Amino acid sequence: MAEGRASRLPASAPDRLWLRIEEEAAAHSPNWAAIRFAAMPDANEKDPLIRCLIRRGSALPAGRDPNVQFISPADAARALALAVETDATGIFNAAGDGAVPLRAALRAAGAARFPVPGMLLRPFRPDGEIEKFEHNWTVSSERAQGELGFTPKSSSREALAEFLRGRPGTHSELLAECFDDWGMDAAYIRSRSWLLDFLRKVYWRIEYEGMENIPPQGRAFFVSNHRGFIPIDAVMHLGAVWEATGRLMRFLIIPGLLQPPFHSTFFTKLGGVIASQRNAARLLESENLVGIFPEGIRGAFTEYRNAYHLRDFSTSAFVRMAIENQAPMIPAATVGHAEIFPIIGRINWSYLTKKLDWPFLPIAPPFPFLPFLPNPSKWHVRILRPIPVSGIKPSEAGNKKLVRELSRYVQHVIQQNIDDMVRRRRSVFFGKILDGTGPVSPPFTVAGAAHRT
Repeated sequence: MAEGRASRLPASAPDRLWLRIEEEAAAHSPNWAAIRFAAMPDANEKDPLIRCLIRRGSALPAGRDPNVQFISPADAARALALAVETDATGIFNAAGDGAVPLRAALRAAGAARFPVPGMLLRPFRPDGEIEKFEHNWTVSSERAQGELGFTPKSSSREALAEFLRGRPGTHSELLAECFDDWGMDAAYIRSRSWLLDFLRKVYWRIEYEGMENIPPQGRAFFVSNHRGFIPIDAVMHLGAVWEATGRLMRFLIIPGLLQPPFHSTFFTKLGGVIASQRNAARLLESENLVGIFPEGIRGAFTEYRNAYHLRDFSTSAFVRMAIENQAPMIPAATVGHAEIFPIIGRINWSYLTKKLDWPFLPIAPPFPFLPFLPNPSKWHVRILRPIPVSGIKPSEAGNKKLVRELSRYVQHVIQQNIDDMVRRRRSVFFGKILDGTGPVSPPFTVAGAAHRT
């Protein structure tokens, strides 16, 4: 999160006091600055996270393992000094680089965790406190680096290890390994590979073609159609790509998927990242393979009668991001996933849809009667040749016509292959349809000029 992110704290949360102080400073002083620190590992700190690390045990929300950040006292002092010495004004985040999963931090501190449903904990904790232990609240310190010249000398992991070193009952050596900034956990994925393999190879018997089109390294977008209001297809693609290439794919997801307990841990540790242009850019800068569904949440909730007719890709920003970051796009056409929960109707219940961040409550047999028993349909996935953008300059990302036409070209390529696969399919539950042949798309052209694809 950057400094401009609006607060989602309840109005009665004690931490709201700090926001009011910032507002007062801004209203009465033209030369003010506020430093928002990550948790500071110090025995005198009253931060709820630090208290949990010092205690021998704490009751914490079940099904949650968010990333947390720390800043060493020395780095905090340096950030304050730089704020005084420079003319920069406004709000600045200050945190050590990287993050640490909450459970890893507790294990290193020798602190026991007693999982309790969050709804049972809330009445006994101040407003806003339980949420700190439910979601990733990691921040970006880029503004402090650019305007204050602040670069932390200790990472979050190092700041916590230094605090724990020498304290009785702690295990700072457990912090020797690095952790993923986004929360992906390869060990977690390996421990559940049996489940992913069962679903992919036995339950849905997914037939893949074109896996050789996945580049062995380097940044790229994996662009696919998406059906089903839970991104099980993203998880299946993740397992297949990992098995075939050894690459762990990240995929962009909506915030609503991280609201329910256990969901948040599952999707985060499997590589889910909140969908935003900034997050996508950071992932591509780190040379990741990033999965994206351009149809978004509305596409996932397409009713079954239109299940294999794609929504307009041009409303998504993925092509502009691909051009800006010079990331090739790998189209993938999937057939069969729309049948696991075929949406045959809808209930517009505003309370629940707002709570779930869904456009409506679907009627999709067997959901909601047997929500954890999707239909065992047969899936077919055709991964197509990458569409490079190396022939397009990054500066052309602002060319709306180019971006719109290329978006629709990618949509056309995927739609062509979906139509071909649906025509070949004789049964929703059985049969193979992929034989290495498929429709050939013409090269991408816009404004009379051909772009290499």
